[in-house]
Amino acid sequence: MAPPRSGFSAALAIGLALVAGSFALAQQTSPKQVRPAPPQVPIIRASTTLVEVPVLVLNKRGEPIDTLDKTNFNLYDDGRLQKISSFDNQPRPLSLAIVVDTSDYDAIDQAKRSAELITAMVIGAQGKASIFIPGPEPRQLLPFTGDTNKISDLLRHLAKSPTAPQGEGSITEPLNLAMLDLQHQPRQDTRAALVISRASTKGGEQAQAIIDSGMSDAIPIFHISPNRPKNAPAHINPDSTAERGTGQGSQRVIAPPSPVDARGQPTSTAGMGNLDLAPIIGAVSGLAGKVLAPHHLDYVYNSGGVSYSAGNDSDFDQKLSRIGDDLRAIYHLYYTPNDLTRQAELHDIDVRLDLPITAGIGTTSFRRTYLGIAPH
Repeated sequence: MAPPRSGFSAALAIGLALVAGSFALAQQTSPKQVRPAPPQVPIIRASTTLVEVPVLVLNKRGEPIDTLDKTNFNLYDDGRLQKISSFDNQPRPLSLAIVVDTSDYDAIDQAKRSAELITAMVIGAQGKASIFIPGPEPRQLLPFTGDTNKISDLLRHLAKSPTAPQGEGSITEPLNLAMLDLQHQPRQDTRAALVISRASTKGGEQAQAIIDSGMSDAIPIFHISPNRPKNAPAHINPDSTAERGTGQGSQRVIAPPSPVDARGQPTSTAGMGNLDLAPIIGAVSGLAGKVLAPHHLDYVYNSGGVSYSAGNDSDFDQKLSRIGDDLRAIYHLYYTPNDLTRQAELHDIDVRLDLPITAGIGTTSFRRTYLGIAPH
């Protein structure tokens, strides 16, 4: 029989028991109490529209100016001054869609003659390019690649395209195809198109289609009209009356050209069939009652590019080199408009330079429009 405890001993025993129980309870509950709350992952919602505006500033000699800064630009959306949220004037890698009017022998011969110049001075070591041609079925002959040997080899192997059903080959159809493909190239690149063609850069539903499709992206188009190269070979046009005849049954059907590889051998490019312009044409018809001004029908002007015309081979080479310089001197301005609606609306962009008259500015090219839709 245990001896009776004194009052102090009993109290001490009870106290120790309570402490032990509390410690045990703390061991059971403390992990939940001291465990830090999980970090809150921010939920990013698309509540703004960021508009990119490529800008090219030329001096009075037509040479690009690349020494301006953000404070030299004033940017307007439908006449309202905007805050430029971001500004970049550093040269970027180039994604270039080359569109050669292979319905025209001069365009073909100049592309062949200047193949090395195009790869060296326009595309450059860090760039990549793709090649598109017209015809009854506009085609991408070469997917985007940085292999300049493939690009130059294919340019040197270009051949005459069959005549399109409407007569002369339409350059706007392969250009539309090129613009759609450029939209899938990296946005951190300078994405642009180079058109070698005598064809005009304005007029008609197809030119409007290029403008419509370009409203969702900032992709300038550069156009150079070729001269007839010196010592160009004599060509027999297989689509001429002399070759095709005039009698019944003499109009032979020519199969669409097959895509070729870098050596000019037939190959295949999946997914590059006939281009259906119907979903593009009229995409912005009736938007806010706006109608593009006549000069806006020039898709080069509208996109922020430049048109050049060559008088001889040396001039053609100089203009190509100038385009290469232009592409590396593009300013990229960004802003977030605050007046978008849920309805699709055509917006006009205007860029004005804050510079003294003595700065020697010639012309300024920039993206002129975009299709504004408020994000949900």
